[in-house]
Amino acid sequence: MNTESRKSKGATEEPGKAVPVKPSTLGLSGVLIILLLLLGGGYMLYQLVKKIPDDMTFINASQFKADDDAYDKRERPLFFSLKPQKKPDKKTTRKLPSEENAIQEEAFASTTVTPVLMSTSPTAVQMPMATAIVDMSGGLSADIGLYDGIDSDGLGSGMGGGDGLGSTQGGGSTLTGTFYDLKQKKSGAPFGLNGDSANAVIEVLSKFFVNWDEHELNQYDKSDTKLYASNWYLPVAKAGYGPIAFEVEAPDKDEKNWECKPSAWLAVYRGRVIAPKTGKFRFIGTGDDFLAVRFDGRTVLEAGHYIPTCYEKNNTAACHIAEPASRRAFLRARENKGYEMITSIRDSEMWNRTLGGLVAGTPFKVEEGEVYEMEVAVADITGDTVGFVLFIEDVTDGKNNGARQYDLFRTCDTNPDIDKIMQALKDVNCDTDYPFIPFNEDSWVWEVVPED
Repeated sequence: MNTESRKSKGATEEPGKAVPVKPSTLGLSGVLIILLLLLGGGYMLYQLVKKIPDDMTFINASQFKADDDAYDKRERPLFFSLKPQKKPDKKTTRKLPSEENAIQEEAFASTTVTPVLMSTSPTAVQMPMATAIVDMSGGLSADIGLYDGIDSDGLGSGMGGGDGLGSTQGGGSTLTGTFYDLKQKKSGAPFGLNGDSANAVIEVLSKFFVNWDEHELNQYDKSDTKLYASNWYLPVAKAGYGPIAFEVEAPDKDEKNWECKPSAWLAVYRGRVIAPKTGKFRFIGTGDDFLAVRFDGRTVLEAGHYIPTCYEKNNTAACHIAEPASRRAFLRARENKGYEMITSIRDSEMWNRTLGGLVAGTPFKVEEGEVYEMEVAVADITGDTVGFVLFIEDVTDGKNNGARQYDLFRTCDTNPDIDKIMQALKDVNCDTDYPFIPFNEDSWVWEVVPED
């Protein structure tokens, strides 16, 4: 390479002397940039510290003990997860199996941990992002709004994001419901079924519920509108709510002129859910006229005024569980499946009086993070009223048949808004005076896997 190219411009080389180099302003600019960055970072840190609540305290991980009953793994810091999780109870700390605490404690013991900030009261800090919320009350967790309730411009907007029979807007963590009018063929021709022919309607349902074969329903007229539900909790309402909610009929239309009468209809919700924890569970619930749940390919709950799988030709009483003799026969037939009647729930006197209580179904086991097929069905047979409740109980460590209320089964981190449900029913003239059954709001979330 030509040595001239390595010489500084404007410098004259003399033998034995160093070549003088003109000072550069680049170094000064770099220093100024660094100073500005430091000042900006300091200001941002100052603003962040100003937003920290006064009740923040320093806690070192060494303070935790594996056998400390007041310590719940859901309240430990330093874990960032978007997995399904149970929201920390604001009033009490629910305990998990001790071996899980020990595993978590071992992880803490093997990690060098600096003191972290933890709030002594439930405090949500709004971060400068559109939907991100960091909840510091139970350690570090995240909710980015993917599975919040969904509102719509139709009837669903009054149902609190998938309450009742569901919302008309899809997406999020909801099961997809389809409405079937068992009185009409796909062509619109009548089948001759109605609320006065209950035994014939039950026969139709019994064929479907043998194995939940959708092909059994293909011959019937079904709604174009789908509803998306995150829970199944509806006070007893007028049966016309079903056709109205699925937009088969209009609320301002005289019921005498309805093509889809309130009786003999079925709604089936389908999807895949993720188990939030490993253990054994059972569903508890009932329906007017019928509620059923199929989980992982097995029917694990049947409850209501009529049980289609108890159908006997020309003998409606055999599947009419409101009759004490039929109820006893129903329970005897399912004794080996773990069925029981629950009568301890507050404000459930109406169900206790008419149906002998709510039904606890067959226990089933799940593994945390595994995906399971799930279907929920509700049906009205007589055209009088419709309503249902679906709870779930963790029976890993035993049953609690005397509980005054149970966990609501839900697939997203919202609970039914009672006022909105009642208003929505009033808006379509389907409300009644039947009471609401209380439930535990701090229940596990069984997230739904999005459809392909």
